[in-house]
Amino acid sequence: MKFNRSNSDELNAVLTVTVDKADYADKVNDALKNYRKNANIPGFRKGQVPMSLIKKQYEMPLVYEEVNKLLQTGVDNYLRENKVEILGQPVPKEDKNFDWNADELNFSFDLGLAPQFELDLSKVSVPYYNIEVSEEDIDKYIENFASRYGKMSPADHVTEGAILKGVFHELNDNNEVEEGAEHYHASIRLNDIKQKDLFLEKKAEDKIIVDAQDLFEDVALLEETLGLEDASDFNKKLQFKINEIVGMQNAEINQELFDKVYGEGSVDSEEGFRQKIKEEAEKMYEGEADRVMLSAVLMDLVENSDFQLPKEFLKNWMSFNQKNENTPEELEESYNNSEKGFKYQLIEGKLADKFEISVTENDVMDKAVDMIKQQMAMYGINTPEMTDEQLKGIAMSSIKNEEEYNRLTNQVFSDKLLNVFKENIKFEEKKVSFDEFIEEVKKQNEKVNK
Repeated sequence: MKFNRSNSDELNAVLTVTVDKADYADKVNDALKNYRKNANIPGFRKGQVPMSLIKKQYEMPLVYEEVNKLLQTGVDNYLRENKVEILGQPVPKEDKNFDWNADELNFSFDLGLAPQFELDLSKVSVPYYNIEVSEEDIDKYIENFASRYGKMSPADHVTEGAILKGVFHELNDNNEVEEGAEHYHASIRLNDIKQKDLFLEKKAEDKIIVDAQDLFEDVALLEETLGLEDASDFNKKLQFKINEIVGMQNAEINQELFDKVYGEGSVDSEEGFRQKIKEEAEKMYEGEADRVMLSAVLMDLVENSDFQLPKEFLKNWMSFNQKNENTPEELEESYNNSEKGFKYQLIEGKLADKFEISVTENDVMDKAVDMIKQQMAMYGINTPEMTDEQLKGIAMSSIKNEEEYNRLTNQVFSDKLLNVFKENIKFEEKKVSFDEFIEEVKKQNEKVNK
């Protein structure tokens, strides 16, 4: 095979690939011989079918197949070996006079070249949010812990966090339960119900009428509660008769709760408990602030880095992938929606090259183990009692899933990129409450989605 690249300008090129018959003839002939050896065609003994007949039926499909294999590997190798950075994928140029019987087959591909540009992190200007943990925040955490580790006990009326056991009956148009009406025994959590006020303070034997689709936010929960395969069109009016109420009694704020939350002996006073909660919350808030900062820096770089993209090529590439199903107007809109994404990818790639950021299998394994430790800690499992091999065994079963492996790879890359930003950018720190931080995040998301 021969390759010839001709640059139209700094962002566009045409790659011409010449495939000689000698490049694929041997493989095609070997395949034809194999077909002849195994062909079962009426009128001929097995292995005695004339080669002319075999060629007539199989030669051209085999040529197409072998040439396409050569093109795929050949073009990929050429681009990699010659360090040609492209956007998207090569797009084949149409040739209405193409002759598959020629001794030399010439194929042309449009290439969208990645723009050359530099990044200067010293010019980035974004805030870093230092989220303060207030006493009110700590109170909310303590209330949550007390509720989570509370005890269930029979109750005489419905209060927050209660579980209700009873029966749903379908109602007729007059909101009446007819004899033989469909009914469903169920157990429901008050916190899952959209219209909690209808149930609060009710007692055993009380009846509540509600529209099925207004019962829960998620139709999947309605399906699970009523035992239905598909409740998306289930629009019945229901009556729920309460048979039993189980209430939640919050745990007392004492040593027993401290031990359940942070492990035996880790905290020995309410003051220490509050301090530990504050430290944990600050660590969690720092993770949120890091995530927002990472996004803000990348957005700043996208908006302020001066480079152009091969727009017409990218539109043609998108059209080729979509099999020309979109109108020019739809394609223009699709490109405009994707333009920031192309720039993000280029900037992340440039940062990876400049700061030698790479992700290894060991990095992914370490990340998976860390996440398992965090998850186990949430459920009160003491990971120090487990060996490294046990933890890695659990992690290995997780990262065998390609989707999970890719997700962890992206997280590791983001962690390394975050460290690069912290080392190379001078941030303007802003002290904010968590509520103020949420408002800033909303503003940033609106800006990103414009």
